[in-house]
Amino acid sequence: MSKTWIKELFGTEKPVLGMLHLMAMPTDPKYDPEGGVDAVLARARRDLKALQDGGIDGIIFCNEFSIPYTSDVRPVTIATMARIIGEMMSEIQVPFGVDVATDPYKVFDLAAAVGAKFVRETFFGAYAGDYGIQSLSVGEVERHRHAVGCQKVRTLATLVPEAGVPLGGRPVEDIARSINHNWNPDVLLVYGLAAGTAIDNHLITKVKGVVDTPVFASNGVTEDTVEDTLKIADGCVVATWMKYDGKFYNETDVDRVRRLMQKARAYRESL
Repeated sequence: MSKTWIKELFGTEKPVLGMLHLMAMPTDPKYDPEGGVDAVLARARRDLKALQDGGIDGIIFCNEFSIPYTSDVRPVTIATMARIIGEMMSEIQVPFGVDVATDPYKVFDLAAAVGAKFVRETFFGAYAGDYGIQSLSVGEVERHRHAVGCQKVRTLATLVPEAGVPLGGRPVEDIARSINHNWNPDVLLVYGLAAGTAIDNHLITKVKGVVDTPVFASNGVTEDTVEDTLKIADGCVVATWMKYDGKFYNETDVDRVRRLMQKARAYRESL
């Protein structure tokens, strides 16, 4: 698969995408009804400014703090995400995508509503993990994608989700070959065990050795590892490390974003 679209969309090869973690929303266990949706929006605005002022290449809006997640995301979650993104639309200065944890159908509903250029999600496979048994039909997902008019929305697809084990027991290289033939996503995402945990770069190398689809590191990247990651991967997604003190629930720290992006740009300029 050609990688030219990556530079066309993000303005650079090997982009660094920042996650914008939305606070818990109505029906989420950690939702704050006193602060309400206005507090969710205010936090999102601060994180958006920090990511953009720090020089991020692209942003992914995600209902991260809906945790623990459900496979059938409530309509109010999608409605709230659409409201927040819509209210900030004039402030968004970089390409943006969406991630609806963990619903591969509603991620396209949201993308259609807000005009997202790409989506990040688990779209295929059968897994056992923290959320029990998960089984996804990529054929049904793809038909829904077309039904809501998202044919041109780029797909950043999870190879194996965080804290999940493929039930078929196949090596990750076999999964990559198979899904590349059966569906052909735009990007394959390689994860560590959980948010903020380091990725095995050898795993990225293995996947890249069997497919021509771009491969991104999808978590665990830090200021110290971003250069080594980009030497192997075609891009990366960063979240936890860019927050104050590198803590999952904290707000985004513009200084950390800036430092990581300086390292990423210095490496890209050396190519």
